[in-house]
Amino acid sequence: RQSFGVPDYFRRANDQTMVVVLIEEIEAVHNLAEILTIDNIDVFFVAPSDLAQTMGHIGNAGHPEVQAVIDTAIAQIVAAGRTPGTLVNDDNVERYLNAGVRFCMTAWTNWVAQGARGYLQKTTGRC
Repeated sequence: RQSFGVPDYFRRANDQTMVVVLIEEIEAVHNLAEILTIDNIDVFFVAPSDLAQTMGHIGNAGHPEVQAVIDTAIAQIVAAGRTPGTLVNDDNVERYLNAGVRFCMTAWTNWVAQGARGYLQKTTGRC
């Protein structure tokens, strides 16, 4: 830090920092238009499980009401010219990417397991 001075350090730190706001509660969705006006936020991440809980669908992020709210929130974020994010898996990643999501979080273990299964299918009995 001292080698290039405090002003340079803070400039570089600001350039390398990503600010992600979590949209975890239905109240946040209701106030999303106002939240989207805040500057210097890089990603607005719609958190399915937390959102489902605050909507009364504990443990059921796939509930149609929850999915509708997620879709509406993502569309609102995209329409505002901001970057939406959400939790994705192999079943929904294409849908969310097509909806404009540009920040994807996933349980990497599922993707590794899927790759391992494909590898084993190709190699079992041949190696």
